Amino acid sequence: MMLVRCDATADIGFGHLSRCIALAEALRLSRVECGFVGMLDDAAEHQLALAGFEFTSLADPLGSKSAKEELVGLSADCVILDSYRADESYLADLKALGLALVVIDDFRLLPAYPCDVILNFTWEAPSLGYPSGPALLLGPHHLLTRRRLVEQRKLSVERSRQGQVENLLVAVGGSDPKGITARLLRVLEGVGRDIHLRTISGDPDQLAPLLSSFAEGSEALPRQPDLSKHLLWADAALTGGGLIKYEAAYMGVPAAAIAQNAGQDGETQVFAKAGLVFDLGLADSISDAELAVSLDRFLSDAPLRETMANRMQDAFIPDPSAHAAKAILEAIGH
Repeated sequence: MMLVRCDATADIGFGHLSRCIALAEALRLSRVECGFVGMLDDAAEHQLALAGFEFTSLADPLGSKSAKEELVGLSADCVILDSYRADESYLADLKALGLALVVIDDFRLLPAYPCDVILNFTWEAPSLGYPSGPALLLGPHHLLTRRRLVEQRKLSVERSRQGQVENLLVAVGGSDPKGITARLLRVLEGVGRDIHLRTISGDPDQLAPLLSSFAEGSEALPRQPDLSKHLLWADAALTGGGLIKYEAAYMGVPAAAIAQNAGQDGETQVFAKAGLVFDLGLADSISDAELAVSLDRFLSDAPLRETMANRMQDAFIPDPSAHAAKAILEAIGH
């Protein structure tokens, strides 16, 4: 039994939870069950219930108590940890409990990583200089993707996305505290595209009135268990700077990403240099006028999007989650 320690709320966001569910689904294929523990809001609990995983909700985020206090009464031989709040001492406390420890990381912010496995699927992960000791699972071959994405990928990458964008998916992320989705819709209205829009957000009722200027059938949808059918539908996507830009790339959907914070901004720039996303910049720094110019270029430049889609097909292996799960089990001797 493995425990996944991960928080997920509207304030914290849902990207960590989504990728942890993806890993747990892949581990389940190897007959290893996972349970989740963390500060989880109703939406997060709903996602876990739909995916068929047991969970224990905590009142406070990671770091509010010691690792031993947080996990009291919970049985496991391995912990999978995914949180920006986890520092070196928290990792050491987990290891002191005699548990195997897998850390899902993004930015290599800690001076040391007292754990058994580090998994970082970002494009720049191999160049971040992680310390020796843990098994290192680095780069997009270890991308954590939900089962439905894996099942739909072949069909999606083979789907023609040449020519004009008719179906545009707007999915900034599970959490959008800065109102970036609404801002994108207002700027798109000024660009004047006759496109079918499909937005995914936590507040679809607020966005629905903004869709009246777009093609009939445009719709605002609530958060989804996964984006597989929506990415398959889309000719192109507008995403945030987190996990969704990776999911779009994995599915071969040309995407333009707008970063919600500085960490996402730097990582999106690296992803753009690899030819896997069109970088719209940091939301806090780009003006609406600049954003309109960038969106117009992305939507107008069919050769750019076609080149991007071709690059995406070669950047990922067919089932990176299963690959990551197998490597973890080998590393911890499970």
